Amino acid sequence: MVDPSGVSTLDELSGLLRDLRRRQARRVRSSPLSLGELAARTGWPSAAIGAYFDGRALPPAERLDALLRLLGATPAECGAFASARSRIEALAERVPARSLLSALGSAPLGPLAADASPSGSFAVGPAPARPAAAGPAPAGAAPAGAAGPGLPLPPAPIGFAGRAGAIARLDRLVPGVRAVVLTGAGGVGKTALAVHYGHRIADRFPGGALLLNLRGCDPTGPLPPADALRMVLAALGVAPADLPLGMAARTGLYRSLTARRGVLLLLDDAADADQVRPLLPAAGDSIALVTARAPLTGLAAAAGEDGAGPPTGRMPPALLSEVDGVGAVSLDVIDRTEARAMLAARVGVERVGGEPEGADRIITACGRSPLALAIVSARVALQPEFRLGAVGDAVAEVGALAWTYARLGPAARELLRGFGAHPGPDFSAADATILIGRSGADALAELVRAQLVGAVRAGRFAMPALVREHAAGRTPPKERKALQDRLVEHGSEFAILGLAMRRRRYRDAWRIADEVDGQLDAEGRWDERIAAQGVAIRAAEHLGDPALLARAKRAQSAAYLRTGQHEAALRRLREAADCFLAQGDPAAAARCRQDLAALLESMARFAEAIVHDELALALFRRAGDVPGRAAAHAAAAWHYALAGRAAEAVAHGEEALALHGGRGDRREVAAALAHLGRVHAALGERDRSLERLRAALDRFAELGDRLDEAHTATRLGDALDGAPAIGLWRRAHAIYERLGHPSAATVAARLGI
Repeated sequence: MVDPSGVSTLDELSGLLRDLRRRQARRVRSSPLSLGELAARTGWPSAAIGAYFDGRALPPAERLDALLRLLGATPAECGAFASARSRIEALAERVPARSLLSALGSAPLGPLAADASPSGSFAVGPAPARPAAAGPAPAGAAPAGAAGPGLPLPPAPIGFAGRAGAIARLDRLVPGVRAVVLTGAGGVGKTALAVHYGHRIADRFPGGALLLNLRGCDPTGPLPPADALRMVLAALGVAPADLPLGMAARTGLYRSLTARRGVLLLLDDAADADQVRPLLPAAGDSIALVTARAPLTGLAAAAGEDGAGPPTGRMPPALLSEVDGVGAVSLDVIDRTEARAMLAARVGVERVGGEPEGADRIITACGRSPLALAIVSARVALQPEFRLGAVGDAVAEVGALAWTYARLGPAARELLRGFGAHPGPDFSAADATILIGRSGADALAELVRAQLVGAVRAGRFAMPALVREHAAGRTPPKERKALQDRLVEHGSEFAILGLAMRRRRYRDAWRIADEVDGQLDAEGRWDERIAAQGVAIRAAEHLGDPALLARAKRAQSAAYLRTGQHEAALRRLREAADCFLAQGDPAAAARCRQDLAALLESMARFAEAIVHDELALALFRRAGDVPGRAAAHAAAAWHYALAGRAAEAVAHGEEALALHGGRGDRREVAAALAHLGRVHAALGERDRSLERLRAALDRFAELGDRLDEAHTATRLGDALDGAPAIGLWRRAHAIYERLGHPSAATVAARLGI
């Protein structure tokens, strides 16, 4: 028996699903069912099934049950898998968005120590020891970066120094505003200050703290506000299936959550006020720290409105909008004292004290830019033999980035150029291997140590915008094209789709869209899923391949359905059915008709659903698909019942029963009897319904199918009163308890136990 009783992670669950798949193949002495075969039998996208088997997505409960049956799981195994799924889901609720926010071990986040503007999404890491908070923490507050939803801040910046005036200004602004915008040129340390200050005040926020990069200056373009809002809601524990439709509804939910929880949000590298405005928390205990290169007109208004008086030192007045409650602090490069302290923290106090003039030459050569100092000091710290004065002279001659690049190994230089050619906002270790044509792990580690690349979330890396621009400038056009061709040929990321189409690599574009479909669906990135399948449709049209075109249209219909665009989903399903039929696959066309009928049922358009049921039946007959015909008869029976057409409903139900009986499939016969019971109940024919349900219950019991026996006993008990109902519920409860199935709690509630 495959035993999932100790399973508590998605990886463990997917591993056992793969074990079941192999066991089923051994039993029938055949190769394991392919994703395509499973898709044909279930009607689900193959990419979604692939995501279930490789641990990228948790199957919905009903899909897990169906998948287990296809793989020959026993009733006891089905119950144990259902319990395991419930445990994983419960853990996800207690530690939300763990797929986006995973600890990065003890390694610092590279350039975040200065002014990263990393091109990823959430930047996270272990919560280090935090300096004393700017004010007293409320009773019961969680540690910095670990409160509430458990979303830690990035590690505190290494070697952070100075900024006393800015911190004092933040201390005066924070208690009374919804957001503070830190502005300044690239490399001046906006992100470092935001993260440092976030650690100072994080224990004031019981709802937790998180950082989201808005990619305002990234060459791939800013993060769209709708995507940013979706990602923050996911980080706050909102499941993709629970996301409301439309920006207004999502903004309302976000404001409601932040009003109740008290959350600290670090919104890094904002493009403009329109991008930030939907992410402003509600008035209350939450606050956003925003970084941007330019003032965000519309969020920060006339100077001095906070009445706080002139700032300390060289800091300009804070800006505050009375309407939005947003303050602003402007940053310049750090002064020489702060720069010397930063350098000493990174390369050692003794080393700086032993070569004060050399340290000053490095500071001057770096223009007192925290980013340049972080990159140069990272290399100096790794090379104790380097003389500081010589380093300062060399950096003054060629610049911090060019000096550091020249000291990288050949593979690291090649990888840096490759990352500069990557079309996406971030990249993976797998991308590193693709870009240099061999294992990229060592080269990637070297770039991280050099502070040129930083981890932004589990398995994803990015460069500061200034480093990315430098890397891109070092990549000749011919090499850039070759690098991007490698990504198109071997990669499978949403960001590569547009590149594949521009290269006219249409088959690769279709493949990438198909491979990312399950991931986009699981992460709730439904607008991107629609866009990806739109690319797949165009690619299939260029290829003149009706099979690929049909599959892309069917996948896009599912994405439209996720976003509530029912008419668009209906249109794509009709087109997909026509495409499958044109390429000689009536069974696939029939499954599209079944999808249409199910969608129309959800819209209470039963007469139209019946039309597609009948078309599906005709197509399954043409294909010689008996199981398909039986399923179509069962669906038609239900839709005729909902339409109040009793004779047709019963006739179709009986036909489904006869087809299963003719095939000698005893389990499907039992299921058809249970379905007929449901049909008769919908028609108001109580006695016939009870008769069919009792027959189904007996069949399931004879087969030893304990799970369906319990399901049917529960349904039959719901249709009865008094002692008979209680007896059936007790029977179901005992089975659920024995199987460890979560439905035991539901039936226990009926019994009052």
